[in-house]
Amino acid sequence: MFRFEYGTTNVYALLGFEGAEEIPLKAEIVKDMTACMRAAGISLSEAAAMLGTLQSDLALVLCGKFQDIGADELRGWLARLTSRLW
Repeated sequence: MFRFEYGTTNVYALLGFEGAEEIPLKAEIVKDMTACMRAAGISLSEAAAMLGTLQSDLALVLCGKFQDIGADELRGWLARLTSRLW
């Protein structure tokens, strides 16, 4: 027989990840950035130029490798993208 235990909705916190409370927030911001880029039809290199960052750094962030960047910086990137595209 199985027994289930319910915890928080943040699996990263349950697994003990450092900065777990920010991970879902950062993922949501990155999702919005990706949607914005797709809607505007811009390439990775064009978006990186708009953000003043390296294309390789932006590619890592868009693939979920955002441990070294804070939610505030990602919010700034999203704001820059949306302000320049719309």
